Amino acid sequence: MALPLYKKSKLESLFPRDKPQTNLQNYNEIRSELQTGDFLFFSGDHWLSSLIRRRSRSAWSHVGIVIRLEELDRVFLIESVLENGIRMVPMSFVFKDYDGHQKPYAGRVGWARHNEIGQNLTMQRQIKEFCLDNLTKQYDRAEYYRILWRSFVGLKEIFEDDKYTCAEFIRAAFELVGVEPPREYSYFISPGAFWRMDEMEMMGGKMLI
Repeated sequence: MALPLYKKSKLESLFPRDKPQTNLQNYNEIRSELQTGDFLFFSGDHWLSSLIRRRSRSAWSHVGIVIRLEELDRVFLIESVLENGIRMVPMSFVFKDYDGHQKPYAGRVGWARHNEIGQNLTMQRQIKEFCLDNLTKQYDRAEYYRILWRSFVGLKEIFEDDKYTCAEFIRAAFELVGVEPPREYSYFISPGAFWRMDEMEMMGGKMLI
């Protein structure tokens, strides 16, 4: 099980922030260890990130999947983001040009691996195919606003459709390879629910950012 992180304040106290140059150096040191099916967890500084963290009782507000193309020696992040839907970006962009403005991700980033997926090459291949097949699929904007609505008025209804928030995308990947998704404390699936899984382990010994 990954280190319990129920609040961003605990994350910040355990893992003080480094300079951007140090973060990029940390990434370069562990780059060769990243494998398809690993996960990056994000703790953003945006107000919506704070709302998601409070609602889900977690330090994390976003999650993506690592994809490695061995034949090209390239490592990518696949994630569902509000502006673009499901996108694929070079992993190094997280640490130097995440939003297209020559700046790293505004927040914290942690690396984790699910024990079963991390040891199963068939699952990893299935996840890679799933990620690539779903590139450019729309972000679930309706669920985005429903999360806000439920957070303020307390409605408990959950909707299903063919679009994905970041955590819905991860849940769909789990379901594809036959791994049971986590149970959620709240009325939407959140990044923190995956971090809390018994089979999920923090990798690298420290935050990447």
